[in-house]
Amino acid sequence: MELLVGIGLILLVLFAEIGLYQKYGLRGLSYRCQFSDAHATEGETVSFTETVTNDKALPIPWMKAELTLSPWLDFPESHSTVSGSTRFVTGFFSVRGHARVSRVWQVTCEKRGVYAVEHVVLVTADLLGAVRLSLPAEELGGTLTVFPRRFCSAGLLLPKCFRMGMGERPVAQSIFSDPFLTAGIRPYAAGDAWNQIHWKASAHAGTLLVRKQEPTAQKTMTILLCLETHPADAGRMTQDAPLQEHTIRVCAQCLWEALQQGRSVRLCIGESGENGSGIRTRYGTGASMYRQSMALLAQLRLESLLSMPKLLAQGAPSGWGEQLLLVTPYSDASVAAWKQRTHGAVAVTGNARDLAHCADCLVPEFSEGGTNA
Repeated sequence: MELLVGIGLILLVLFAEIGLYQKYGLRGLSYRCQFSDAHATEGETVSFTETVTNDKALPIPWMKAELTLSPWLDFPESHSTVSGSTRFVTGFFSVRGHARVSRVWQVTCEKRGVYAVEHVVLVTADLLGAVRLSLPAEELGGTLTVFPRRFCSAGLLLPKCFRMGMGERPVAQSIFSDPFLTAGIRPYAAGDAWNQIHWKASAHAGTLLVRKQEPTAQKTMTILLCLETHPADAGRMTQDAPLQEHTIRVCAQCLWEALQQGRSVRLCIGESGENGSGIRTRYGTGASMYRQSMALLAQLRLESLLSMPKLLAQGAPSGWGEQLLLVTPYSDASVAAWKQRTHGAVAVTGNARDLAHCADCLVPEFSEGGTNA
């Protein structure tokens, strides 16, 4: 009799425990995950934090969290597996009543792109595992934009492209003067505007003198980025993905150098935008332009690429004194004609792909002798 009573009490406790977890197991229980930064660069490591909060007295013996992300976000191998184009990350939590538990992962960003936690599956159970409950995730951490890594192995690229210090490249200059740039005074000549007369100096000299003005200096640059890795008549059906990524990194380095020189820069990218034409930015300067352009490079999907002639047609100079730079995996007759017409510079990123022999700078990823010039 006592044995039956004991068994009955045990069963009563078990059913009570199961009932409690069925009714209150998910109450006050929440899961959130968050990247430590909104932006990173290829090769950098960011923190990814998972937090489970239990606001009730009833403990959570275990909870399993399975996350689906991009394979280019490298989690520790012991807790993640890659299948096709998806990475699965699995973690287990145990949370006491009125407690919070966090786990921080160190994630390596292996490739540029815009990433987010695609899907989360959360499962919890009672002490005996008899009750399994599914929990929705409250917050999935937003997005992480991974900028392309600048190609720095070859040193500064713009001096090589434009041969700075080794002879000047002909660049169209404005014939107009800038009213804000004064370079001394000169005698008055017929046709000079009266508002340019320097009256104080004229009174001292006893003759009319006018302010001498410098020509307008427009320090602007357009960087054209070709994403095709071979001419249309090359007979190749697929693009060279590693070469495309290398070309993007070279473009990022050229962009950084131009902005460091204080230039106003715009990008013309050989990928179709929403309207079917290439992607173009406005002119911009400084850190804001750099971050905006790097985010744009991070978002490139390398689909619907523009042909070389279409890209070159959209990258015409917008004013006097503007420098043009084409960053491309190859050169052909259309590139040579564009260079002769616009006096633009050409940086070829593909090794032995300067088919038109018009490159000002060869920037292969690995060059003979360890130099990239």
